[in-house]
Amino acid sequence: MRPALLRLLRRPFAVSTLDTLAATSIGIEQLEFDYTRLRGQPQCLRHYSSANNPDTRPVERKHWPRQRRTLRKRDLPLTVHEIEIPTKTNAIAPPQLPPKPHPENETIIDFPVKTLRLHPERLEFESNIGHTRDIGTRLVDQPEHSSDFELWEELLNHRQRLYGDQGIQEIWEGLTVRLQGVQLPVTGARADFLWKSFVGLGLRREIYLSGVLQHAIDLYEREGASWPHLYESVVGGLLDQGRTRQASALHRRLQQSGIAQPNDLVRVVKSAFRPACLPTSTDPPHSIIAQRRTITLGMTAFKDMCRCTPGHRIYGPVISDLMRSGFGEHALRMHNFLVKHDDHPQTAEEMLDLLEYVKRHGSRQEFDAIRDYAKDREFEDFNIDAPTSNDTALTGNAKKTTGRRYNDDIGAKLISTPPFNLEWVIGTLKMLGISAIGPRTIREITIRANGSKEVLDRIKMIRGSGITIEDSVFPRLVEKLARQHRSILLSDLLHSDQHPDVLADVKMQESFLVSHYMTQDWRQYNLAQAVLAEHFPGTSGLLDIHFRKHIAAGEYDAASKVVDEVAIHGQKLSEESVDFMAEKVLTYRQVTKAPTPGKQLSAKDEVMFVFRVLQRVVPAGSYVSAAFWVELLKRLGMSDNWDELSEVCQWLVHEYSFRHHATPSLFPSKLQPTGRDGRILDQIFTETMHVAIVTWGFRPRIDEYIVKEQKHYYEHPITGGKHILWMRGIILLRMLSNAGLKVEANWVRQATRRRLAILFSKYSPSAKPVNRTLRRLCPFTLYELIAAAKRAWGDESLFRGGELSRSLRGMANPYRTTSSFRRSSNVLLSRAEMGHLREKR
Repeated sequence: MRPALLRLLRRPFAVSTLDTLAATSIGIEQLEFDYTRLRGQPQCLRHYSSANNPDTRPVERKHWPRQRRTLRKRDLPLTVHEIEIPTKTNAIAPPQLPPKPHPENETIIDFPVKTLRLHPERLEFESNIGHTRDIGTRLVDQPEHSSDFELWEELLNHRQRLYGDQGIQEIWEGLTVRLQGVQLPVTGARADFLWKSFVGLGLRREIYLSGVLQHAIDLYEREGASWPHLYESVVGGLLDQGRTRQASALHRRLQQSGIAQPNDLVRVVKSAFRPACLPTSTDPPHSIIAQRRTITLGMTAFKDMCRCTPGHRIYGPVISDLMRSGFGEHALRMHNFLVKHDDHPQTAEEMLDLLEYVKRHGSRQEFDAIRDYAKDREFEDFNIDAPTSNDTALTGNAKKTTGRRYNDDIGAKLISTPPFNLEWVIGTLKMLGISAIGPRTIREITIRANGSKEVLDRIKMIRGSGITIEDSVFPRLVEKLARQHRSILLSDLLHSDQHPDVLADVKMQESFLVSHYMTQDWRQYNLAQAVLAEHFPGTSGLLDIHFRKHIAAGEYDAASKVVDEVAIHGQKLSEESVDFMAEKVLTYRQVTKAPTPGKQLSAKDEVMFVFRVLQRVVPAGSYVSAAFWVELLKRLGMSDNWDELSEVCQWLVHEYSFRHHATPSLFPSKLQPTGRDGRILDQIFTETMHVAIVTWGFRPRIDEYIVKEQKHYYEHPITGGKHILWMRGIILLRMLSNAGLKVEANWVRQATRRRLAILFSKYSPSAKPVNRTLRRLCPFTLYELIAAAKRAWGDESLFRGGELSRSLRGMANPYRTTSSFRRSSNVLLSRAEMGHLREKR
């Protein structure tokens, strides 16, 4: 029954049928026959016949049971009862519906617009105005209705719902071709609906966009007003579609007409740098390259619009929006561009986040340039060494104490004198005009109390007398422990040998916490933990401290559990915790030397523990410098831990590559740059790192025995194809390139030729014994390695056809520098190596 009713309500005549049934007193047993009869009539006459034609009234029940049986497959054992409707003296008469309109030869009967939507046939007729025929037969043709925008909204809504863009086009042609002189409203919800519909049609069908803009320009010239959202709807809509040239052209047109102001450029920043056509992160890996290209085109168009718009002051909003969205690199470029075009920041706050970004992800020259520019602007509140969130922990808790203070030590000695009770001391302080006391005085007042209740009573008595207690860690902690009835911890605090001022030193309290934890002095450990909890009301700071505590104690499993809790709460580790972990976990490594095993973990396990921690906290916003990631990659590559090296490289590219969606921020300020625009990857995977990855791929020794045992193959992680083991680095770089990393084929080619020169060159071999060993044991020919390299890279143009245009020996003998000759001349070879060298030559 329900599906049939839903199908009925979807039909065009459902509204008319329900209207007729509501106005006619019939029984429920008559509905089926009446509905069957109505279905056979033309659609335009169904709602008239049942209400107005007496000849089509339902017949008596005795005349239609046979017809009812023919409509059903079988009789149902149901008893149908009459529904009696009580008679009313003042029965409501059925509404008089307007007659069906006829063109040209009949007069238009006016009726309210709200009732028009109840009659689809009439609404269809009135909305059919996309032509110049039958002028004078529609409501909008009459002068009193031509400017009735409630009627226009109803017609547009109906036409758009049934015919889509074609319906909007017909209404627009009715406004501009069939009628002339109609001016669209510019304010209100109805104006927003009309303008959005027509502008949207113009964005989808470019031929109508110029007409909509011309209508807006003419209206602005006549009335001096325009739709407030016209600029961002037109220019921003084109930028969202990636149509940058059209956006620049219409921007100039709107600027010249006066509709758009210079600072309206701020409204299209989001569309220029984050257009709707930008591929999302769920697309294939090559979409990252398309993202970069789309962003570059949008930034170029935005710069063009800025050049042709003098007098704009948009530095603050533009830089803030870019930094908040994670486009730090583009914010740096826009800074240089805007400053060059005389658009400068008004306050230092507009530059702090950009300066912090360049400090972390930029070069030294970029940081110095922006810092010098900020100093030249002479901002009064500019401070290059402003503390971040991890510096001062008591900034939010420190409060100024008003009133006259006295020497806290003298007050403490005065109260500690046995003959003087608390009431006498309070009276003396008030007599001397003292209105504020310090933590030592509070300590002497509360240390004589008997239990938590008396401590609270004494504090209440002091405050009730009008004396202020200085806001510091000790008084707050005493009152907190007393209210929580933690008597043992309160006693340890009051009888501790620590000066109250020491409790304000976070570093010292953390050292106490670690020391008591390692000596298992749990009472003092709980006291230090309570003090630190007062410094850090939330869980973020305490989790950082507990993480460093477990790292210092060598409890890596416990530290990993703390990191899990940090990740679950969506928090991040501070830079101090990351640096502390690197210092304590990673064993010292000499430059150009492979790492040595640590005391607790192997060299590989140390790096992977650090990586697992960073893998969980970096997505939440923890900052890790590019130099630290380079050190981790070096340790894995030098130790020949290739699977781990490949995993770390692929994760770095996935995590730090350019993304369209918003990401967690690195900075706690109001404007939060993320730095995940690919810039940090450029600092990690430099030319040196490209060469190193190719070199680490050639690290394993391959001799004839390994070839005989078929152990010299490397299986491609994706395709599963078998390659020579030395091609691992080239395969990894190709995979990173497909994942979105900017890999220069020229760097790969030069690194590969360098390895071929070490193995097959005619001059003296490398000064490193490991390279000479690889040369002596190499079981492959030069041709085999060149073919393997091209197959691993997946492109025949890796060597640019150099292996075909000249001899293969030329590929293995690149140009040598003076330093190369000098190093090779000082190499001392053994007799076996000299003999092998003669054979090679």
